[in-house]
Amino acid sequence: MNPFIDSKSGVEFVPVPGGDFRMGSDEEDDDARPVHRVRIRPFWVSRFEVTQGLYARFLAASGRPEPAHWTNPRQVGPDRPVIGVTWDDALEFCRWAGGRLPTEAEWEFAGRGTDGRRYPWGNDDPDPSRATHHLDIGFAGTRPVGAAAAGGSPFGALDMAGNVFEWCQDWYDAGYYGRSPEDNPTGPAAGRFRVVRGGAWISLPDACRSASRSQFAPTGRSALLGIRVVRTEGPK
Repeated sequence: MNPFIDSKSGVEFVPVPGGDFRMGSDEEDDDARPVHRVRIRPFWVSRFEVTQGLYARFLAASGRPEPAHWTNPRQVGPDRPVIGVTWDDALEFCRWAGGRLPTEAEWEFAGRGTDGRRYPWGNDDPDPSRATHHLDIGFAGTRPVGAAAAGGSPFGALDMAGNVFEWCQDWYDAGYYGRSPEDNPTGPAAGRFRVVRGGAWISLPDACRSASRSQFAPTGRSALLGIRVVRTEGPK
């Protein structure tokens, strides 16, 4: 499994070899308990959050309307993460890029690996070299993807803590971890909200932890929420 760039979308993917890990946290998050063993099959994850530049390609190809905040002066730039997308917008972009949204379990595994670290880079607290978050940047807005270059995950994915939250495939259920299957869980069959992960530019460090869970209405559009893509198969 080697990194590759999808020729149509321009999304760069890095390999995640799969394996077993302990998902969740015994910290204060009741919805991240119990910590439980999960087995993940190999996949590819986008190295960066989807940028406005790449999303513009998708808009031109698909004819879909521009997302919310498309011209927000604090968030604009081809290298900034796209924001203001609904869950369906994110899903359609992923399909166009030859992939899909990550399951919540895939997202957490890609973000922290197998050693139980609190953040993608380890257990040290975030700083501007590792994550774009509120304590360091206040209300300034997003930064270009990859700007926090020291914050990479064990598999080389960047901005999995801070910058923008990222949509996941799963419906949110606060009690799901108590009944989650061990092999490649895909979340509840139904729900009201979808899982979002990773924290954002306005988040405190606690929300940027790899095990921290959040939720958002699938039809909602937020200046804090963007896209990361996964693929089950590599280049064709």
